Amino acid sequence: MELEVYTFAPDWGLPTTGPFAVKLLAWLNLNGIAYRQVIENRPSKGPRGKSPWVALDGRLIGDTDVIIATLAERLGLPREDPAATPRAAAAHAFQTACEERLHQVLEWELFVHPAGFAWVEGAVRAELPRPLAALVARAMRRHFARQLRARGLARHDPETIAALGRRELAALARYLEAEGWLGGAAPGEADCAAFGQVAPLVSWPMDTPVAAHARADPVLADWVARMRSACGL
Repeated sequence: MELEVYTFAPDWGLPTTGPFAVKLLAWLNLNGIAYRQVIENRPSKGPRGKSPWVALDGRLIGDTDVIIATLAERLGLPREDPAATPRAAAAHAFQTACEERLHQVLEWELFVHPAGFAWVEGAVRAELPRPLAALVARAMRRHFARQLRARGLARHDPETIAALGRRELAALARYLEAEGWLGGAAPGEADCAAFGQVAPLVSWPMDTPVAAHARADPVLADWVARMRSACGL
């Protein structure tokens, strides 16, 4: 089986800055699946217009959930039914909360918050000539601001957005403090999904409020370190 994984470039001590690509790489490593990472910063080249995507024996597949489902079926890997047990249901709920609400907060802090946007501007300048880079960075900021407003998050003031993000992290931390992993006795797919959203917040250097809260929580910091070790990241 030949598997190529297309992701954004690495930064912040992570193999990629893309939260869903972090999730996918963590899951692949956790399951011992060999792959070759290909850096591609233009998500429009992917089959669904977003990052990451894979080439599996030459076939392009987008969306991390579809990729994981496809590989699990091909390789005979078990995937837990989220309705099988209360713990499985809780893991599924945390995965959804991280990939929906917390991801929106992450996008807001990265693309709209002044400290996050300063990093984005620098990253774009490293790829494009300065006049064009400024235009592209501002266009990205407008795009994400519109999307987040349409989804409801950016209709709140910055203090409320920060409070919503801290609330999601606090719930995740308390569960991990009690249970150790979302996946039960060992990390599972839900841990990889949550890790994809939390690891960038813990790792990036920008002074944004929810990221600062994530870094200051010892339970989250310990879980991220354990996930890095378990997944070889």
